[in-house]
Amino acid sequence: MNVKEHLKLSTAAALLAAPWLKQDTLIPYAASIFIDVDHYIWHAITQRTLSLSAAVHFFQQADPPQRPAAKFLHNPLLLGLLLFLAMRLRSRLLGLILAGLTFHVCLDAIHVTQMSRLKRTLSEEAHHLCAECGTYFEALQLHTVHVTENIIDRYNPKHFVVLCPTCHERAHSK
Repeated sequence: MNVKEHLKLSTAAALLAAPWLKQDTLIPYAASIFIDVDHYIWHAITQRTLSLSAAVHFFQQADPPQRPAAKFLHNPLLLGLLLFLAMRLRSRLLGLILAGLTFHVCLDAIHVTQMSRLKRTLSEEAHHLCAECGTYFEALQLHTVHVTENIIDRYNPKHFVVLCPTCHERAHSK
């Protein structure tokens, strides 16, 4: 899920929670957005650059590597530890931070599930033939051809196509 979608959904959740959380609404809201700093930190360490634009470019490539080390703040063990500390210390602050982090991780899980389903379905419908070059490829890659502003329509198959890795990389370099 891209940053813009996380912002929209986190904003909607914060607005819904505001009557109950009042001024504390910003705590889970900020946590749900800033959790992705782990991707930037991983990129800065592994690529030895502090360039934010280089990190954005890296993660927007056709099929960026999905390494657990790049998602250390998303780790269930870290979330479990935070839950333990929040309960043990009876800390409202840690609980609110955990709520924001958990909301983000849940959005990511939904996104991965939906994208995997789309990839499988579209690959089967295409008989594992690349939509661009027609080459048979067992593991086609999902490519977004239209980014909709409507979050509800986000996972509509009409917005995607399956491509072989070569054509997918070519589509991202255009």
